[in-house]
Amino acid sequence: MLPFNLITTAEQLAGFCQQADCASFLAVDTEFVRTRTYYAKLGLIQVRADDLLVLIDPLAVTDLTPLWQLFANQQQPLVIHAGGEDYEILSQNMGQVVTGVFDTQIAAAVAGHGDALGYAALVAHYNQVELDKSQSRTDWLQRPLATEQLDYAAADVFYLHQIYPQLLAELSPEQLAIVLEETALQVQKRAHQDPPHWLYLSFGNAWQCNRQQLAVLRELLQWRLQRAQKSDIPLSFVAKDHTLLELARRMPTSIHHLRGVTDLSPVTVRYAGEALLQAVSRGADASDQPASLERLTDMRGYKVVFNELKKRVNEVAAELQLQPSLVASRRQINDVIHWFWQVPAAAQAELMVPDLLTGWRGAKLKAFAETLLSQHH
Repeated sequence: MLPFNLITTAEQLAGFCQQADCASFLAVDTEFVRTRTYYAKLGLIQVRADDLLVLIDPLAVTDLTPLWQLFANQQQPLVIHAGGEDYEILSQNMGQVVTGVFDTQIAAAVAGHGDALGYAALVAHYNQVELDKSQSRTDWLQRPLATEQLDYAAADVFYLHQIYPQLLAELSPEQLAIVLEETALQVQKRAHQDPPHWLYLSFGNAWQCNRQQLAVLRELLQWRLQRAQKSDIPLSFVAKDHTLLELARRMPTSIHHLRGVTDLSPVTVRYAGEALLQAVSRGADASDQPASLERLTDMRGYKVVFNELKKRVNEVAAELQLQPSLVASRRQINDVIHWFWQVPAAAQAELMVPDLLTGWRGAKLKAFAETLLSQHH
């Protein structure tokens, strides 16, 4: 059993934050539940500062302001492994985008230890310890938390604190710059919300819609997001993607028609049917119908452009001594092609720029991508 203190009072939290303020870095993790809600529900926050390891109960300590102020300290790196939803939930609770993060999964990849290395594998590599992961799917909102849950949670930052200096020592200054920049990008992406009226541009099968149907889909995606946020339920509980696509293509005009739509919940029809029909009507009558979309892989020149971009990515990876998949995944290459060929200028002004056109990737790939994509379209 690892040594830790469970914090359940404001006084305990204030005392810890005062002590932790002197630490050179903080190892941080969160446990949360997001199975039946739109917003993740924070269940536990783990922090190790020097030899002090605490598990903070956010259900008992309702005002976490001292902790958020501690995390906002620009002089202390926050060491987090594979942050993902941690970044999202921290930014939501802090009221600002979390900064100064060092993601050990990204660092391990840059250091050559393999892409998307899990925490258990990281600990096994550096500490020769096999972690018990049996609590990874547990209910972190239950109280009291079981001893097994607390031990599991403590391990998530105990070893992370030990690994950070070792990983840091393996990175050259150039590699460290990539790790910090890439981590900041992932944090920003998690905190960013695309304007709802542009959601249709990233909807997987939007190319199956004509312009009027696309206008309906645009309205339906906004309606679903607003309902999910207002009711704090997952998007899929409101309507699954294939259901929205069917609604957009069929454009129902009555409650009776809604009842025949695949997988549309009777509860949704009962309580939100009229609002849904209004969204369909707004789209069907819209004067500003979006330009039609094509399936990317069917577009003229796609294969040539993709292969050329992939070739350039491999060259950049060799130059930076990184795995090609860290420089650009298939999805990231497709994102930049989609951006140039199908995303309207008005949307480009409001959406996040694709990864390959910004930061350390953009320095190596932006000019090449712009020239290549303009030549083939």
